[in-house]
Amino acid sequence: MGATTLQLSFKEMQELCFNSLQDCSATKEILTAVPEDFRVIKYELNLIAEHPAGYLGVHQYLLVEISNPFKSDHNDETHKVLRFFTKSAPMEIPSRMAYLEEFGVFKKEILVYREVLPHLEQIFGQVAPRCYYADKNMLIFEDLKRKGYRMGAKRDGLLDYQHLSCAIKSLAKMHAASLIYETRMKSKMNALHPDAVVENAYPLNMKTNHVRYQNFSNAVNVYKEILRLLPKYEKNLENILRQLPETMQKIFDLSQTSNKYCNVFSHADLWANNVMFQYSPDDHEPIDCRFVDFQLARYAPPMLDLITILTIPTSREFRKSHLMSLLTEYYQYMSHLMKRENLSLDQFLTQEQFYASFEEFRICGLIESLLFSHLTILPGELTQGLTSSANGFSDFFNRKRVEICLKAFHTDEVYRTRLCDMLEDLVDNFILN
Repeated sequence: MGATTLQLSFKEMQELCFNSLQDCSATKEILTAVPEDFRVIKYELNLIAEHPAGYLGVHQYLLVEISNPFKSDHNDETHKVLRFFTKSAPMEIPSRMAYLEEFGVFKKEILVYREVLPHLEQIFGQVAPRCYYADKNMLIFEDLKRKGYRMGAKRDGLLDYQHLSCAIKSLAKMHAASLIYETRMKSKMNALHPDAVVENAYPLNMKTNHVRYQNFSNAVNVYKEILRLLPKYEKNLENILRQLPETMQKIFDLSQTSNKYCNVFSHADLWANNVMFQYSPDDHEPIDCRFVDFQLARYAPPMLDLITILTIPTSREFRKSHLMSLLTEYYQYMSHLMKRENLSLDQFLTQEQFYASFEEFRICGLIESLLFSHLTILPGELTQGLTSSANGFSDFFNRKRVEICLKAFHTDEVYRTRLCDMLEDLVDNFILN
């Protein structure tokens, strides 16, 4: 798949570079004010990798060469190159564009970066990469990699306690900022920015041919076949297979805006690859993180995001040892943030309500784990080429999903171990228990 064409005007390109330079100046990366008389000389878009890293967007680097606005007696460099990270819709692949249009993810993410995050980040600081352009099916961001951010998980998709502790602090910042923003505006997020938080991951009352229903049904079929391969469930197999679709379908009702608990602006897609970490000088300890890919943003109880990030990138054994500690850490930090704004978290979510919501939404973390991970942990040799063509994309999401996933289950130990861990937790605690 070739690079996407950039459709920015000269003025938009100039503004993009100026805002980036201003941010560098504000963070002391450049110790001088930014003049406005620099020139854009040329630019180019380069694919980040030969094989697509994501299924719903094309990821590229934008390199812009400008006349050096900081040229001086001590710096005779005449040109400077700025690098940005871009995400664009796969316009040249009709099947993927049709999927995106029905799913509604790209338009939503543009709205999130244009209308929602700027308000929230004014309160407690950045939780996402700085976005310099959001329009025409394209998003242009600061390059987090150049600032030392990287993903914290290995091939197995697991995060350790330190990384999760860092992630839930940023999550608490975003959720607390959502409550504070609503308080200041005297209005709810779904009234202020309805199109940016409409539920598109699990819409209610959708037809059976809707892309999300098809996606869900295909995933359930994968797990039905895997269950047939697990000896421990042989005696209860028919009962489990009968209950599995209904059990997993609970995610549709639980993902909606709640009438019972307070709701916040939510990321709704929190797995390991959507969290980028910055590390301490010795490169050992995560000290900050940014969330990426807000395509599924919703307005829902904070526990939905929290239990997702504490379940998808963790094992059953890890959760048994550390889940309650991390839940408490999140609530205490969110309480601290609210106090900084002279508000009490109890006004919105009491401790009793918080732990009650955990009991209610814990199943969501497991369902999300299963729906995400049977695709995201697939070994690279099985996915290369599948998402770069019309037929490959259809095969990957529809026709050959069971076949591809079963091949990975039989041949890849990481894939098999992780999926069994999630599936057994769901079956043992929410079907057989």
